[in-house]
Amino acid sequence: MVGDSTLLEIALTVYVDRLAEWGWKPQGVAVPSCHLFTDSLDLTELHDIAARIGMRRAWFHDKESAPHYDLTAERRSAAVALGVIELDWHDSVRVWKARRAALAASTPAAG
Repeated sequence: MVGDSTLLEIALTVYVDRLAEWGWKPQGVAVPSCHLFTDSLDLTELHDIAARIGMRRAWFHDKESAPHYDLTAERRSAAVALGVIELDWHDSVRVWKARRAALAASTPAAG
């Protein structure tokens, strides 16, 4: 439910960037897409929002430094309606970099 207060908590760490042409061509037609991502090392909120907008867990890009879901315009709108924070390209890059730094800091040094 959109009015659920837990969604507001989730939205604080889940983001979408702008729609862009990333070369995604289902059925040969270019489709603009964006990324649903988090600044948190815990991916629970990200997966929760993704499930709420109809994403399958199999569609998750499980990249350690940049875990995300690719969204179409329709799913992006659904995520924003749930309170997910919209970011421009520069702010998105800052979130990705901060997450990578947090990940590096949480990983024990090799040796």
